[in-house]
Amino acid sequence: MSFYSPSDSEFTRHYHEEVDMVFSGLDCALHGGHVIYASSELTSGSRLFEALEKNNVKTSTDLKKKLGEPWYHANIFDANVKSALDFAETIRATLHDNTIVITPAPFSAAEWSQAEYLAFWESLLRSRVKSVWFNISWQFSTGCTFEFAVAQDQGLPTFDHRGAALSRKAGIELIRSAILQMDSQGFDSSPLRENLERLRLAGPL
Repeated sequence: MSFYSPSDSEFTRHYHEEVDMVFSGLDCALHGGHVIYASSELTSGSRLFEALEKNNVKTSTDLKKKLGEPWYHANIFDANVKSALDFAETIRATLHDNTIVITPAPFSAAEWSQAEYLAFWESLLRSRVKSVWFNISWQFSTGCTFEFAVAQDQGLPTFDHRGAALSRKAGIELIRSAILQMDSQGFDSSPLRENLERLRLAGPL
């Protein structure tokens, strides 16, 4: 039994107001503490590129047109979400200090652009995160490589999917290798190149 029924009120907010609202909800649980961030591919990455190559198309839009939106969500996005959730659970099981592990996978803001999502996660990384772990094949993901650049710029400790330290130099080499592979297959590697340049600007190795 519920004492109140959900409202059907409509609201109009600016982006920064929505961000402030989400952070206020997070802070109810964090109490000023810092968390571990589990970075994992969602809308781009190795699973997508393998499907593009297999189906002889070059973009996610083309893949959706060829196989349909339901197939794309089930085999790319939903599969990536499951992998991200499993990764966060693995980190929780590895650690025994009760630190909260945040994964971006369940979060949805229907009208946000990818740039607005990335700006939100950047703000989170710079203000409420103490270390970042990167799931396997992270170097193929636009979002993950951006988050690696942010973490390095912020001076946060970074780790691979096994919990081994992941240095900026090692991360740069992984991204370079991913770019070469994508270029050889004719895929657009420009988002990874942008994030690689952000890493180069973060200071000396």
